Amino acid sequence: RELTLVLTRGPKQWYQRRVRGSLDGSKRFYDPKSSKSFTYNYLKNEASDVQEEDRDAGAEKWREAIQSALKPYLDEFFPAHVTAVYGKLEDDQVTITVCIEDHKYNPNNFWNGKWKSKWDVKFPTAGGYAKVEGTMSAQVHYYEDGNVQLLSNKAVEESVQISSPNEGADNVVAFIKKSETEYQMAINENYTSMSNTTFKALRRNLPITQTLIDWHKLHGFQVGKDIMNKS
Repeated sequence: RELTLVLTRGPKQWYQRRVRGSLDGSKRFYDPKSSKSFTYNYLKNEASDVQEEDRDAGAEKWREAIQSALKPYLDEFFPAHVTAVYGKLEDDQVTITVCIEDHKYNPNNFWNGKWKSKWDVKFPTAGGYAKVEGTMSAQVHYYEDGNVQLLSNKAVEESVQISSPNEGADNVVAFIKKSETEYQMAINENYTSMSNTTFKALRRNLPITQTLIDWHKLHGFQVGKDIMNKS
């Protein structure tokens, strides 16, 4: 499941491909921040036919509280983030879905990186406790003199108190921040460990002289030797 940024003539619009954000399961998608829907062209990656939509009133106060509580955290740790917070009320149960995407592409230095996470928050309209389920994904591609890729995923879940919109939003965001921070630290620690073990085992060991071999110079010596033998 991809998280794709779509540009329209107005502000940036965002949607999550496939189910989340689609109004009817087809090419029409909804942006919760602006309360507008649009038709998406998959081939041109363009949005058109932008229309106003009614918000789900039963879930809006919870959705808006979580969206507001997320902003300081995302602005600090994901400077180029694009985020959407969806909300719906169905059978006296509120479902809030948070989608976060950030990336940095650096082709001049032969590397790209992308982060995405999705969080589902479900609770009764009366409040109480909410079940929070999240999936996080990090993808890194390094391709200078080689082709190395990292694709890592992790799923977490927790029960958080959500007696009011503001308190619930703070608790949900605190869990998201804690989970994402721990996950990213674990990736960093794993890379450090692999650098000292796995990657080191793949490298060519130095000869007894403890100096690198100049293979181009050795090739030159061999060519010179062949010429001397023929003469």
